[in-house]
Amino acid sequence: MAKSEKNTVKKENVSVAALTSLGCAKNFVETEIAAASFLQEGIGLAAEGEENIRYINTCAFLKSARQEAAQHIREAGEWKKQKKGRLICVGGCLVAHTPIEELKKEFPFVDLFIGIDDTSSSGKLLKELLKKGGTGKEPSTTKEFIYECNTPRLQLTAPHYAYLKISDGCDNCCTYCLIPSIRGKLRSRKPESIIQEAKNLIDSGVKELIIIAQDTSAYGKDLAGKSLLPELLLELDKIGGDHLLRLMYLHPAGVTDELIHVLKNMKHLVKCLEMPIQHIDGDVLKNMNRKIFEKETEEVLKKLKKASFALRTTFMTGFPGETEEAFGKLLSLVKKFKFQRLGVFAYSPEKGTPGAKMPGRPSAKTGEERRKIILEEQAKISEKYNKALLGKMVEVIIDAPEVENVWVGRTIIDAPDIDNLVYVESFDAVLTPGMRVKCLVKQVSMYDILAEYTPAKKKK
Repeated sequence: MAKSEKNTVKKENVSVAALTSLGCAKNFVETEIAAASFLQEGIGLAAEGEENIRYINTCAFLKSARQEAAQHIREAGEWKKQKKGRLICVGGCLVAHTPIEELKKEFPFVDLFIGIDDTSSSGKLLKELLKKGGTGKEPSTTKEFIYECNTPRLQLTAPHYAYLKISDGCDNCCTYCLIPSIRGKLRSRKPESIIQEAKNLIDSGVKELIIIAQDTSAYGKDLAGKSLLPELLLELDKIGGDHLLRLMYLHPAGVTDELIHVLKNMKHLVKCLEMPIQHIDGDVLKNMNRKIFEKETEEVLKKLKKASFALRTTFMTGFPGETEEAFGKLLSLVKKFKFQRLGVFAYSPEKGTPGAKMPGRPSAKTGEERRKIILEEQAKISEKYNKALLGKMVEVIIDAPEVENVWVGRTIIDAPDIDNLVYVESFDAVLTPGMRVKCLVKQVSMYDILAEYTPAKKKK
């Protein structure tokens, strides 16, 4: 999914850049850091069509992501040909994934490749290129960067929500995953830096902080030899104000009784957790190196359900070792636990990962067929959830105006950009992004909802 900054800066003889951020929210934070570094160096930001620089922050997690990145880079190459003096900068995971020699050979028209550890210096590197001309500095090959509360960052999300990235890198080494080789080892931010950034964002008007990392449950293990997530959440929850905390990317192996106790008693936390499970069959989980098995996974799910948490998860079909019986267990889990939100990916072997060399992999066709079966089952579950809301009042977060008298938003359990939508009709009041309003559900589809907001009449 690409996101482009829409603000426009128009000045004579001033360079302006259009930003494209590909991939996940974790990558988007680095786009925000790069954007701030551009502004620090006097490089403006522009909507596409008004720029003379294109900056593309890439994803490389899957082959499809690398193909999407390549497509954007080639399109920028065609754009560059149309007018003299245009420049192209490429940063992010693709630069960390692919040797620079290969990137230069495939994309000889790119003027500057920016390494992960150069993210906060993107503007400076681009400024040097603008002064000297020619080819930019070689990208860093190290993977040690982690931003802090004093790192300049330009919030590019809607003003009412922001991402709070608490760590980068990952030590889990799941056998299907390239993240450790792309992003490096786990690097946790200092707790005081995270708390200060959270306060700064809330003071600036943010009403929803979305806590992210490659694995949020691993936060602090590199600092203290154990997870510091419970302690961090307690401190974040102490920050005053009428805001929400949304917790994403929990690894089920890291969900302890201590963490669940903290989660249950937080006053700002949204009662919906994003926890990628990937699979439930023991042999498949072992092949994946997930460090948790069937019984323990179900125990975690039961405890979270008992604590009244809605769950959002992700599964993978077609991984080596997934027999018909193993897939049957996965389908049974979906039917049994009825996850509120669910995504499924068919396994795609990635060169350089242990999983790519494992025997017993179902065909790509079988993996895709199983993915569709899970999605069909989840569609029934989602429709049932939505139908149960008909005629009821639900709390909705307003995100943006849609058309006259209609706004688009989300229920409290839904995260921005990735989950279901609520279309809110309001004929008696103008709504604003960030508002949380109680709405009457009038119509539902498999995934989306139409609701109406009527302001409460003031008592005379």
